Amino acid sequence: MPSRVALDHASELAEKLGATLDMLHVWQAPTFVPLGSGPVGGVGEAGMTEMVRKNAQEALDGFVDEARKRGVSVRSARCLGGPPAWSIVDAAKEGNYDLIVIGTHGRTGVPRMLLGSVAENVVRHAHCPVLTVRSAQR
Repeated sequence: MPSRVALDHASELAEKLGATLDMLHVWQAPTFVPLGSGPVGGVGEAGMTEMVRKNAQEALDGFVDEARKRGVSVRSARCLGGPPAWSIVDAAKEGNYDLIVIGTHGRTGVPRMLLGSVAENVVRHAHCPVLTVRSAQR
């Protein structure tokens, strides 16, 4: 999971530099459920969106716990819904952050064209330096 690898690098940097982390997890409402369609597997649009939001919050809570167990200071942790790249860029600008650490899937070719690259858009539009971290899996 790219965000886990990013957390490991951000935590290591924070430990070495005595820095504080502000953690952000951005989730996007599922787009695979056609508007006005009936329930999918007994879960309607609102239920599916709530399930994604809840899973994102649980993942963020786990990341915060992990960082704190390592002794890293976590100043804030926010879970936001919206377009990931733009939400990250906007939050970093509002918080006047020194560095963004973001995981990337390392997709190339057609998958990247179809799915886009959150990390690439963050790198292109962020006001501060961005450290992209790709997991060793391929």
